[in-house]
Amino acid sequence: MPLIHHTIGGLLHQVTQKYAPREALVHTEIGVRYDYGRLSREVARVARGFLQIGLQRGDKVAIWAPNIPEWIFALCGLAKIGALTVPIDPAATPDSLRFILTQSECRGLIVAGGIDHAPFLKMALAAKHEIPSLDQILVIGGASDGPAMPWTALLTRGDQVAEHRLTTIENAVRPEDPVAIMYTSGTTGVPKGVVMDHLGLINKSMCATERQGITAEDRLCLFFPLFHMFGNTCIALAGLLRGAALVMPGRSFNPALILQAIHQENCTAVYGSPSMLIALVDHPDFDKQQWKTVTKGIIGGAPCPMELMRRIVEDIGVTGITVAYGITEASSWITMTHPDDPIALRVATIGTPLACNEVQIVEPGTGERLPPNRPGELCTRGFLMQEYYRMPAATATAIDQDQWFHTGDLGEMDAQGYVKITGRLKDVIVRKGVDIYPVEIEEIIYQLPEVSEAQVFGFLHSAHGEEVAAWIKLKEGSRLSLERLAAHVQKNIAAGKVPHYYKIVAEFPMTGSGKVQKFKMAELARKEYASPAAATQPGKQPESFQSPNPGQSDHPR
Repeated sequence: MPLIHHTIGGLLHQVTQKYAPREALVHTEIGVRYDYGRLSREVARVARGFLQIGLQRGDKVAIWAPNIPEWIFALCGLAKIGALTVPIDPAATPDSLRFILTQSECRGLIVAGGIDHAPFLKMALAAKHEIPSLDQILVIGGASDGPAMPWTALLTRGDQVAEHRLTTIENAVRPEDPVAIMYTSGTTGVPKGVVMDHLGLINKSMCATERQGITAEDRLCLFFPLFHMFGNTCIALAGLLRGAALVMPGRSFNPALILQAIHQENCTAVYGSPSMLIALVDHPDFDKQQWKTVTKGIIGGAPCPMELMRRIVEDIGVTGITVAYGITEASSWITMTHPDDPIALRVATIGTPLACNEVQIVEPGTGERLPPNRPGELCTRGFLMQEYYRMPAATATAIDQDQWFHTGDLGEMDAQGYVKITGRLKDVIVRKGVDIYPVEIEEIIYQLPEVSEAQVFGFLHSAHGEEVAAWIKLKEGSRLSLERLAAHVQKNIAAGKVPHYYKIVAEFPMTGSGKVQKFKMAELARKEYASPAAATQPGKQPESFQSPNPGQSDHPR
């Protein structure tokens, strides 16, 4: 695909000229609809409001809000004036909020208002007193408090700015300019601010939508959190740049609202993690007859179980759904399966590299490029981040002198270019000299029909050193004994790789974007299995167990 040398504002202008009367954004919970003409006018009004309150090119403005239309208006409006969007998880703690606002040197913070979000505004105002760079607080919905400015006042101020002033400023923005700082989700520790430019986000979005077959005829169901790149770039921005319609079912993940929106709005594409899609298809309101219009989309963020993919493609009929792999540092997707790939290939691999980037597998210790079917670290090149903001050492460590980004993920690539992820360098468990890859065990556990989700991880046991635990969430209404679970795993994997601890849980610790935090699970396991009862006989078979309250069942093996 040829290079697209545009800014986000410039490309959206082209899309609007072509598709002005067509629907661009629908929020079914709030009850609003925008065609491309109206959306474009609203974005321009927001951008002029930003200019009127003193924001300018290069300024950083955080958005701390749930999935609402103003989130997208702010993203596009900031891009128009050359400012940078800094997304923040709505579930962020006061410490996390202060860290991101301080580290990114934000000048502005856009926050959700109203009774339901009163704590947001309180924390925002507290942060304003503590962070010298932060001088603008904007409140979406509800009344403002103290120095905060209501969103409606911003729009009114935007009406006072001449259109030609915005046009002049927008024309000065370059495709190579930074447009966002997105913080890594913190699954392994302190977040880092990933600086991305217009060029990377546009080209990755267009390349990914080309692979999926997304056109202006599509209606994309957008329920993934907008603070995460999957939501704001891979769905929202990518859909708008194609002239498609975005359908937002609610402010947060609500399966009942999502299922209703998919049916009523004739959505053609769905996007989410395996956990999210499991929650949808296992929901009491799910009816596959209401998914007749859905033919495509992406499953990403975690390995997709075979049973889930088979059900989505064969039983429900979403025949063109793809599996994709991406990271924030690579401006979103790196590889993606093809819509017509066999189900087995869509489960066993993460597809082939997109046309806009390169992928290679290297020896982790030496960086030597490895031949096909040899396991090593996955590296990618093409439309990478500009840097980790104000972290030059971390940037130099992640991107080598030949401009390859080292992902930290372990995988292998076959002769046809299909890539398989086998784990994380940090997740590989070494127990008594044996390398154990959690994904390998998880796939075995998923063979059991009662299992909804499986997570295998390592932790440091006070008596045994490095140990392996498998925590499982069951499908609603299902029962599974730990004895049967352990026997199934033992039958299908080498003895040296068998987990010693099993647990059936109600939920996993998660990031706001739906990623399981295995480091938190390891912390919990260290404490839980340190007791004498848990540590005495790690080789003992678990007792047969059927739990009416699966969140409390736990037996060492």
